[in-house]
Amino acid sequence: MNHFGGGGSGTNRIGVEIGGTFTDLVWSGPDGRLHTGKTPSTPDAIHEAVLAVIAEAGMPLSEVAGITHGSTVATNALIMRKGASAGLLTTAGFRDVVIVGRGDRDHGIYDMQYRRPAPPIRRSMIREVSERIGPDGEVIVPLDLAAAWREVEAFLAQGVEGIAISLIHAYRNPAHEKALAEMIRERAPQIAVSASHEVSPEFREYERTVTTVVNAFVGPVVESYINRLDAGLRADDYRGVLKIMQSNGGAMPAEAAGANAVRMLLSGPAAGVRAAMWFAERNGIKDAITLDMGGTSTDVAIAPGLIPSTVPELKIDGLPVRTASVDMATIGAGGGSIAAIDPGGFLAVGPESAGALPGPVCYGRGGTRPTVTDAQVIAGLLQPQQFFGGKMELSSAAAEAALAPLDRDGNARCAADAVLRLVNSNMAAAVRLVSTGRGIDPRDFTLIAYGGGGPLHAAMVADELGVFRVLVPWSPGLVSAFGLLIADTLIDVVQSDLHRLAETSLCAAHCADLRVRGCDLAKAHGVGESSHEVEIGLDMRYAGQAFELTIWTEGRATSKEELRRLFEDEHRARYGYARSGLDVEVVSYRIRVTARSDARISTPLPTGTGGVPEQVPISIDGNDLVAHALCRDSLGVGGKVSGPAILSEPTSTTVVPPGWEAQCLATGDLVLRRIS
Repeated sequence: MNHFGGGGSGTNRIGVEIGGTFTDLVWSGPDGRLHTGKTPSTPDAIHEAVLAVIAEAGMPLSEVAGITHGSTVATNALIMRKGASAGLLTTAGFRDVVIVGRGDRDHGIYDMQYRRPAPPIRRSMIREVSERIGPDGEVIVPLDLAAAWREVEAFLAQGVEGIAISLIHAYRNPAHEKALAEMIRERAPQIAVSASHEVSPEFREYERTVTTVVNAFVGPVVESYINRLDAGLRADDYRGVLKIMQSNGGAMPAEAAGANAVRMLLSGPAAGVRAAMWFAERNGIKDAITLDMGGTSTDVAIAPGLIPSTVPELKIDGLPVRTASVDMATIGAGGGSIAAIDPGGFLAVGPESAGALPGPVCYGRGGTRPTVTDAQVIAGLLQPQQFFGGKMELSSAAAEAALAPLDRDGNARCAADAVLRLVNSNMAAAVRLVSTGRGIDPRDFTLIAYGGGGPLHAAMVADELGVFRVLVPWSPGLVSAFGLLIADTLIDVVQSDLHRLAETSLCAAHCADLRVRGCDLAKAHGVGESSHEVEIGLDMRYAGQAFELTIWTEGRATSKEELRRLFEDEHRARYGYARSGLDVEVVSYRIRVTARSDARISTPLPTGTGGVPEQVPISIDGNDLVAHALCRDSLGVGGKVSGPAILSEPTSTTVVPPGWEAQCLATGDLVLRRIS
């Protein structure tokens, strides 16, 4: 059995994920049964919350075979510009590639307040080296290593922790980058080196250089964090494998995290999507849209046929980062998102968040600005005594005092209603972005709601979308941690090779070479020869197009005609048309190595006992109602409850609005159906 499995039978394995407010844990015992843990995150010392939640689980680390971890460390370092001191070496004459960027704007050409995304590096930290390679890979100007070392020495004098190397056309011929990287690693081994041919070997100089710089900027921070976490685990006698979740929905060895920091920018959300597909499959759902509402944001993804869409590029704080990722829309609508009146006199929610500290006002930890969680409390949708399994009682009075100023009449209940309506509308807009915005009707899909706040808002969001069914998985507030437990190992690599589509584009010989490279990658990552699959993808486009689509094959030789057909089918599905008279180009090749999880997991079924439902006042869409409030565990298999109802559990709250019905399925998961 390969040790990269996701929680095999007969072993103890742990998935632990850091969120904006809480750090979550799911532990699988030798029998596959699950145990859970949850603790407030510690922003000032992130690894401490991970160690704390593992300690609270009560499982001796000496008996744990593997831990998979999801973290926002890389993302936070980039967004807050709190990464390492980094320098960039580039070809003479191209110093300003990352400064000038591209001429397009994300927010429209008429935005008078537009500010170009700032690169995570100052111009003074960019130095040129004498060399030049042409687009065909031929050396035009030889590399002057002696002069290049003088530039490196200048960086060392400035105290850099990481150096990015991005030379022109290195994707075609990386010889000069390899020589530079080897020199720095030999003479200055304390410096983290990020070379573009290793991080992002693709054409488009701006995107390739930005990705490499971002890796150099956040890599040392990630490596330092992983080292502290690993040291803490080893001090408690942990001897197993530590893995880190990637943005593509798969895990990688922790020792590779620093060199591949850009691959973990969407670590936690990707784990949630992986878990959502697992829950959907076991309940016979074919097409899904995920709604993951946490403490800081809400993430939405679409998965026709339970295959999540993926993209080759992320936009983080406006910067293009070329790394394979689950395709998600993210909005600033989490439990800690701050509600305020903007300069125009309109209500706005997010993207600023109260986070874990000080947190929402109702937490009583020093927060003074009203949040979505405060609005949920005032609307009665979040029961103060039941929050966090009763371990943390919320203050309704504090929430009311914070929300009242948002309403012109000082009515906190009206303000809370307005905040929740706006949040629901924003979530529905995010779902439309990944569905109707791409020609997909969301009414044919099931909305899978998780995260601490997803089940609370899901049915109301579904009403806005015309969606008829919502699935609420087991322990929804821990779904991302659960996804870590069952994650496959995924290794993604890409190589640019721009040419017109030909019969040799994926001929038997070429295909065999790519498969050998995939097997070599698997071996380098410790994956056994018989325990992985290799897929080959081609980035293709019509000649003259600026962007391409990835077409995945089964790793076998494929004819020119078949490749064109696959490309045009995808083009038609994505854009609504195909052009048979245009030439097609291959831009890049992708190799994906997958080692499937060997997880054998069973989630506990509800007991079906929990006392008499309590009648509580709530407010939904401005209507004052009386709802049945009960513990989710009291709804046994087959049990139903009609809305309005509130189902509480330690990690989340599910709201069943009027006109909806909740039923406990045979798996223990909940399905909400619109009945009127």
